Amino acid sequence: MPKRKSTREHLLNTGAMIVGESGLRALTIRGLSLRAGTNTGSFVYHFGNREAFLNELLERWYEPLFTGVRTHANIHLPAFEKLEAILEDVMEFLLRHGQFIAQLVLDALAGERAAIRFISGIHTRHPLVLLETIREAQEEGSVLQGDPMNILIYLVCCGGAPFILSGQLQVHDPNAVRPVLDLLGSILNDPESARQRMTWALRGIRQS
Repeated sequence: MPKRKSTREHLLNTGAMIVGESGLRALTIRGLSLRAGTNTGSFVYHFGNREAFLNELLERWYEPLFTGVRTHANIHLPAFEKLEAILEDVMEFLLRHGQFIAQLVLDALAGERAAIRFISGIHTRHPLVLLETIREAQEEGSVLQGDPMNILIYLVCCGGAPFILSGQLQVHDPNAVRPVLDLLGSILNDPESARQRMTWALRGIRQS
């Protein structure tokens, strides 16, 4: 008899809400079940244990980004246009999930095995696709020559770092970082500001 998808999805959705608010480190089977309005037996039936649940939750959360990145990497367009599309995917993901990502980093620092496992393997996924696309763009002559990894770091610093910084500030004591947030306003995670930064960054690597 197949497992009930609705209960499974409800637990995963509820778990994602908890992680976005307080991180993996705050998620317990009992607390999740209580918030989801289910019982611990249902959790065990669907996932077996906490570690398996967290692994599935992270993969489910990340899959839309990785699918979008791979799709854009395989379309028949000039490499520079593919690079632009992939970076847009990443920027949109960061915009939606900046606080979740900030919590995930804190989880890894706190020793959460699922977070450490996920982060330690991320370099083989969308960053690798980005590196391959940068190399392809260099071969077609649309991106400046240089170490592709160094170019990727430059793009991350221009585009992704502000979102991550914003998320990190928001998950710490809001009162302590309020002066910084007031100074920066919404510019860190404002979509139009982010697109402008990425436009400038891409101009910086484009072969004229």
